[in-house]
Amino acid sequence: MSKRIISVSLSEDSIAEAIRTLENYKRELTDKVASLVEALTDHGVEIAKAQVRALGASYTGELEDSITGYFSPTVGVGVIKAGAPYAVYVEFGTGVVGESKPHPKAGDFWEYDINEHGESGWVYYNNRDQKWHWTKGIESRPFMYNTVQILERESVR
Repeated sequence: MSKRIISVSLSEDSIAEAIRTLENYKRELTDKVASLVEALTDHGVEIAKAQVRALGASYTGELEDSITGYFSPTVGVGVIKAGAPYAVYVEFGTGVVGESKPHPKAGDFWEYDINEHGESGWVYYNNRDQKWHWTKGIESRPFMYNTVQILERESVR
């Protein structure tokens, strides 16, 4: 990291120049941080999509296609989201299958098999293939959790 040296003598002009230099530096720094957050948001979208594929959660492409990023330059915040209505179930898993291989943060707010189906499982109708299916749930495929972990590792470098 480069250091900026600001020399100041005890005169009004010198102090005013030092203040202008500091204000410019602050503006540059704010712009650089905003650029970094925007780049991390864009990169995070690509990581999340790659995680969906790597974890085998890409059946129709809907989940992957629903992953988007938004950067607000006004606030300086980036958001990555999965808009598919079932994304949370893929992320955390469901039923006794999900409970046997839970999401790393599931204990914080996620409860498995809340309908007490247990090993009996349940039946559901899939509109896409027009068939009834039986399941005991799905294991967690933490594509967003993994995205956060990867972004944290890569942004520290």
